[in-house]
Amino acid sequence: MSEANPNPLTSIGTFSAGPNQSLVQKVDPRARIVCTVLFAFAVVLSDQLIALIFALVMSILMACFAKLTVAKTLKQLAAMDMFMLYLLLMLPFTVPGYSFMTLFGFSASWQGLEQGIKITLKANAVVLMLFATVTNLPSSALGSALQALKVSNKLIQLLLFTLRYLSVIADEYQRLRRSMRARAFVMRFNWHSWKTIGNLIGMLLVRSIHRSQRILKAMKCRGYNGQLVSYLPMRWQPLDSGFCGTMALLTAAITAVNFIHFS
Repeated sequence: MSEANPNPLTSIGTFSAGPNQSLVQKVDPRARIVCTVLFAFAVVLSDQLIALIFALVMSILMACFAKLTVAKTLKQLAAMDMFMLYLLLMLPFTVPGYSFMTLFGFSASWQGLEQGIKITLKANAVVLMLFATVTNLPSSALGSALQALKVSNKLIQLLLFTLRYLSVIADEYQRLRRSMRARAFVMRFNWHSWKTIGNLIGMLLVRSIHRSQRILKAMKCRGYNGQLVSYLPMRWQPLDSGFCGTMALLTAAITAVNFIHFS
C-alpha cells in the first residue's frame, strides 16, 4: 500500500485515471458509489457471522486494491473501534441468554457477545469499503457523480460544503484554543472550565456564521444562483462494467450466505 492523496476530498480537478492511480481509482465514481451503497445494505442486513467475515475480507481486499495507507487507515478505524469495544463489553451483560461468565453478580450471555461481534464486523466492513471506494474521490468528482445519479441538488451542495469547510472550522477552533492557552487556561473539572468551553463553542459558532455570510456574498459575486454546475464529463468504460459485475456477484454471495444454516 502506498501513500494516498493527503486531502482527496477537497482537491479540485478533472476526474481522470493517472498512471500512478490504483485500480479502484480508475473506476467511474458512479459505479463506486452505487456498488458501495448496495454492499452496505447487504452487510447491514446480514445476520450470519460467516457472511460478515466474508464481507470484512472483501473490504480488506478492496483496501489493498485502492492502495490505502496502512497506518492512516488503522488509525481511522481505531477511532470507531473504541466505541465498538464499549459495545463488546456492555452487550453481553445487557442481552439475555446463556451465561458464560459472572462478574460482580452480573451474568454475561453468549447471545450478547455474538451480537456485539456482529455489529463490530458490520461497522468495520462498511467503513473500510467507504475508505477504499468513496473517500479517495475528489469533491468535484463526488458532486458530479451524485448529480448524475439524480441525488437532490441541495443535498449534494450541503455535503460538498461540509467536506470543504470542516477543515476551516477545525483551523478556527485551533486558533481559539491557542489563544486560550496563551492566557494560561488549563482545562479542569470545574465550573470555570465548563463556562470557558461554552464560550469557546459559542464564539466558534458566531465566527462560522459570519464566515458563511462572507462566503455567500463572494459566491454571489461570482454568479452563484443555488445550482450545482458539473464540469466533469464521465465516460463509462469496460473496467466500470467489470467492477460492477464483480461487486454485484460478491454482494449477492454475502446475501445468499444468510439463507444457509450452518450447524
